[in-house]
Amino acid sequence: MALLDLPHHKWGAATGRQVILKGDFARIEQAVVESFDLTGSPEMEYAGPAEVRVAATEDCRARLMLNGFPSPLHRGLWVDGGLADGRYRETAGPAALDLGNQAYRWGEEKPNQWYCIYAVAGTGEILFSLKAMPVMRVGGVDGPVISLRNNANTAGMGYGLATDELAQARLLVLTGASRGKTREIIGNNNDRNTSGTLTYAGDPLVLAPGDWCIVLPATNFRALGMVLNDAGGNLAPFVQGGRCTSFQAARQLASGGFSGYTRVDLGLVVPPTARFLTGYAASTAGSDLKLAISLDGATPHLVLHAPPPGGTLAGVRGALPFRTPVAPGHCLYLNNDDAAGQAVYVTGWEE
Repeated sequence: MALLDLPHHKWGAATGRQVILKGDFARIEQAVVESFDLTGSPEMEYAGPAEVRVAATEDCRARLMLNGFPSPLHRGLWVDGGLADGRYRETAGPAALDLGNQAYRWGEEKPNQWYCIYAVAGTGEILFSLKAMPVMRVGGVDGPVISLRNNANTAGMGYGLATDELAQARLLVLTGASRGKTREIIGNNNDRNTSGTLTYAGDPLVLAPGDWCIVLPATNFRALGMVLNDAGGNLAPFVQGGRCTSFQAARQLASGGFSGYTRVDLGLVVPPTARFLTGYAASTAGSDLKLAISLDGATPHLVLHAPPPGGTLAGVRGALPFRTPVAPGHCLYLNNDDAAGQAVYVTGWEE
């Protein structure tokens, strides 16, 4: 593959002018043509309660550019954090990740936890491998020290990282007032319970409890997507296709009555990279199906309202699908007029 030859080793081997041969122009021309085939990235597959893989064969190779993490500000653009080399990698065989194996993740495995799956490769390495980085929430800020909170936003979180394991990596803020800003990480503690911290360098970030952030590793990398390790410590089965990911089984977001718009955190149903989510509202009893979704807590974005049918299917009397943007702060505001027997489920998301 011509992309594998660029930048050509001889061009960085000496100073001054370099001789460009006819064969070099052929490589450049082929690389330009090949680059149009690499706008996306290989898709991940669910392979078991602890395993994710990227399928590949000699004839259908998994090919990608190590160009960083998707920009939280602009779809289709990437943040390299000054760390990714942006170069081409490929594999002619499956690349697998075992979340239960320390070698395939940063920190300890945690339940009710989103992980970003990175394709990583060292400088000069042709093949890429997979490694999982926990997605983190802010618990509080004391100068340059950020205390960490769990993904449910209910308690502090320590990830059991080795002391300063993330030093020289960069922190990218995904939500809140400093969304889209990065800072160099200069240290982290090794707490494995509820008192994890990160320390960063540079101008102060404006962070609030519950804000989301991700670590851009200090190696060549590309984010392939997000996976959820559920309450039982098993990966939630999923199907990924481009920017869309679907759960094999819907996850419940809310149930019961809401009298007026009520803020519902999305922390354990879609990752903070989600721009849209899909789901359905269900009526489990004989009352009307009711759901109003708001993005600002005051005005409806969409309304679902239907009388229940005469029979029950798959455990519900009635259900209607929906697709909605994610509100700022990674939440939605729900209202069902305090109706009985209501539930809201999420089936997937789009990044």
